[in-house]
Amino acid sequence: MLSEHKFVIRRKKMKITKFKKMAGSKYKIFFDNGENILLHENIIIKYNLLITKKIEEDYDDIIKDNNNYMIYDMTVKYISKKMRCESEIRKYLKSKEINDELSDRIIVKLRENGLLNDRDYIKSYISDKVRLNNIGLNKIKSELYKLKLDKDIVDEEINNYSGEDIIDNLEKLIDKKIRTNRSYGGSLLKQKIITDFVNKGYNKEDIIDILNKKDLNNEDLYNKEYNKLYNKYKSKYSGSELEYFIKQKLYSKGLKKSDD
Repeated sequence: MLSEHKFVIRRKKMKITKFKKMAGSKYKIFFDNGENILLHENIIIKYNLLITKKIEEDYDDIIKDNNNYMIYDMTVKYISKKMRCESEIRKYLKSKEINDELSDRIIVKLRENGLLNDRDYIKSYISDKVRLNNIGLNKIKSELYKLKLDKDIVDEEINNYSGEDIIDNLEKLIDKKIRTNRSYGGSLLKQKIITDFVNKGYNKEDIIDILNKKDLNNEDLYNKEYNKLYNKYKSKYSGSELEYFIKQKLYSKGLKKSDD
């Protein structure tokens, strides 16, 4: 946590005796009384801090301004690892016990410096979720709303996202789902796929349109299950009764022949 320094009133002026370059934009400043402080380079420039300069009245202002610069740099480092929106940055600053007034100033400065842009964030979020997480636009929209982003911008960017990309990606995912769920047949497989992808945020109509172009009847599975049931129940049933019983069992698993 970065907190504001507490100081006592200094009756005697302190003279700068030495500068030492530290990591990033920081310098350690040494005084003739043996004390030292870590300052941001912008503070050194702003207050014209040179060797032999004496400091007294400006000391508290220097420390306060320096603290603000340090917090801003800390925030820039936080968002440099991953693009963030305003609500995420505010949550981060709150976790560091930064007050609302200073958080507001940091948010404004980030926007002025082009480091915080809601529209860019939304575009990136949508693209990443579609390509990397295989999530549909309905769920993505809900997630963006929860991040307290402007709903008008969210809706606009969701609508602007290429529908063709979404459909192509959805069809690839459905094809994979069909290949990996061959223990299901026809109607049962279709309902499972619809449920799975609606929960992922895809439009039900798009899912059904794609499924209507697919052959979901698994003849090999049908024949395998038919023979298994026939051998199991042939001693109990016969003729049309056996055939009806087997088909009812197969229908319950979503299995049927295309001519049934």
